Amino acid sequence: MIRQGLKFSLGAALLTSFFWHRGNVLDNFVYPVFGYVSVLIEPSMGGAIAAGLGRLGGSALGGIIAAILVNAYGIQGSSFFVIPSLTYILAALICETYRWQAAYSQATLLGALIAMRVVGTSAQQNIWLYLRSRLIDNWIGIAVGIAVALLFWPQNTRSDLNRNLMGILQDIPRLFQKILDRYLKTDGDERDYPLSIEQNELNLLNQIKKSTQTSLSTLTKATHEFGSEILVAENWSEILTIQNQLTRQLADLMAFKGEKHEQNLVHQFRDELNQLATHLTDSFDSLRDLSNAKKILATPYLRELEEDLANIGGKLDHLRTSGEIDRYDVQESLQFYQFIQLVSRFIQQCEGLGGRIIDKTKVTATFRRRHLITFPKWAPISLKRLREIVSLGVVIGLLLAIIRHIEFPYPSAYEKVADIVIIGAVVTVIQPTRGRAIAIGWAATVSLSLTILCIYLLVKSFGYNPFSSSLAYFFAYFSCAWLGFTPIARIGAIVAADAIGKDIFPFFEQGIWAALISVPVGAFLGVLLTTVFMTKSATNQLETDFSVTFKKMGQLYQKLLSGYFQDTIPPSDIAQLKQAITVAIAQHPASVKIASLEQISTVLATKHQNFWNFSIGYEQKLSAQLDALQDGLQQPLPEPIRQKFLPELQAIAKKTAIAFDQMAEAIAAQVILNPPKLGLLIEEIESLEKQLLSLRVESRSYPLNELIAFSSAFMTMKAIASNLNQMSQDLPAYTQ
Repeated sequence: MIRQGLKFSLGAALLTSFFWHRGNVLDNFVYPVFGYVSVLIEPSMGGAIAAGLGRLGGSALGGIIAAILVNAYGIQGSSFFVIPSLTYILAALICETYRWQAAYSQATLLGALIAMRVVGTSAQQNIWLYLRSRLIDNWIGIAVGIAVALLFWPQNTRSDLNRNLMGILQDIPRLFQKILDRYLKTDGDERDYPLSIEQNELNLLNQIKKSTQTSLSTLTKATHEFGSEILVAENWSEILTIQNQLTRQLADLMAFKGEKHEQNLVHQFRDELNQLATHLTDSFDSLRDLSNAKKILATPYLRELEEDLANIGGKLDHLRTSGEIDRYDVQESLQFYQFIQLVSRFIQQCEGLGGRIIDKTKVTATFRRRHLITFPKWAPISLKRLREIVSLGVVIGLLLAIIRHIEFPYPSAYEKVADIVIIGAVVTVIQPTRGRAIAIGWAATVSLSLTILCIYLLVKSFGYNPFSSSLAYFFAYFSCAWLGFTPIARIGAIVAADAIGKDIFPFFEQGIWAALISVPVGAFLGVLLTTVFMTKSATNQLETDFSVTFKKMGQLYQKLLSGYFQDTIPPSDIAQLKQAITVAIAQHPASVKIASLEQISTVLATKHQNFWNFSIGYEQKLSAQLDALQDGLQQPLPEPIRQKFLPELQAIAKKTAIAFDQMAEAIAAQVILNPPKLGLLIEEIESLEKQLLSLRVESRSYPLNELIAFSSAFMTMKAIASNLNQMSQDLPAYTQ
């Protein structure tokens, strides 16, 4: 955050120095600043380059539209609020139709700004000359932004992803070895393994989780970066998906507690498990070397891991078929079987990660970058989005009409205050829901007011110069980023460009006061007009999202088990469905904070908050259990169990999937319309469980890996049904 703030301030100092000797600094400076901050708001080099190239074309598009409209309709009367409104609508429609996201903000806001500043100034002014000058100013700012992003503390997405991957490839074998050491320790080893070892394991696991989440966030932000095509070719999304699964499996392994006496079944496999851990470390070291290489090296030898697992499985089968396993407690043996099953899944995922890294290295060595500039392709725009764009354009026109009829006490500050109000209001209005508009409005009011106060103190202390300008821009970025609304920093920079300048000094204090008043006024108008024109409620949207997520979890549950029962390849859309569920659940906590801002009554706010937290808690539990279920379905269903119990298993799966849909409907309606009979379902599961337990004890003819995998999957099915049953019982307390 500090580095990005320093980059923000450094470019501002350069621009201030460049424009310092030009006449009418105040009118000229906002254009290069807008171009500059629109580029540098992107933290990585690829994002800055993509943003810069998009902004170049976007500013030209918005400016040309504004110039054409001014030439066609003139600059008098209602044109003051009609032309900027039409400029915004036309620029937004073109950018949306051609999916030109990098140009969107520049084309819409800069076009509206040019139209707003030109209209009502001078009938003798040549709009095309004015446009040319302002575009050059804007492009200078864009060029400075790209240069600063490339030269000062450059952030490269691929480098960041690779660095995190290197750390994870080192940490995973270390954590696995620690888990085995604790699992295999005996009474004599107690002094060598203090109680703090579990805390060390937890710290290492949290470190792996944090690195994975950081990489996921970095990859998500890099979707529209310049050079992002190589991230797709290297299949980073799949690599990070496997990392997530490995993290969850390591957490499951940590939950197992070994027996301390040496005669336990676990300790008969001490040598084999330690050898597996050693080979895992060696394999991951080879993967680190391979991933660091600039060219294709020899493929790491991962087959040793499969041989180690085969040796462990062979030894277990021998103990089982010879009857020697009867010397050990049945419960202890079953727990060890489950531990080995988890280890097997973990190693399989490690091999999958190794395969993806090998493929990534091959792509890196042979990849050819696409052209720097590509032309956008046409795509149809939805009627809903069309209505939103037109509504926002009308809002801009209404705001300008309101501003035009406000009599400011300082005429020379009129135009500057008008700019600040419209920009502050627009950034607030362009939100999908009322709750988000309120959140952005509050953040904009606080951060921009602090920025204006900082500007006042700096100018009074140091005057207006590149040094004070750089400090003001650093504070503008830091205050917005600290509040968690980094995009507002671009508005703070524009406010700074409008509020300070050597040609405003005769009325500096009056201009600062007018700017300070205009910020909450603009935010209030934005929220008010959003409420009128954007009818979406963050509360309704959140509860709809909860309902949709539960429906998707029911679909995922059904798809997973249908392939398992029919012994077919799972549907190809399972990964996409899982990703949609994961993304939705990750977004819900932030959505709760935004939706809570819509609540006026304290009683209603508390009721909604409890209901939302209740829904989040259950969706997180059920999502984790669906992940565990997918792990348990990697082995085929044992044939004897298929022949004897398939109808019962399919009936349980069908009723559970229906229960997901019923809970989704109950969340949407906030009342259980058709109470699911999940108590009877639990009884059916427990009855089948007793039959399976008797067969598990009586027979040793089933393949061991299939049997343990099925046992794990069945227990997860029971846990999912139990959670849905408990949720159906708890829900009325949160909806009444």
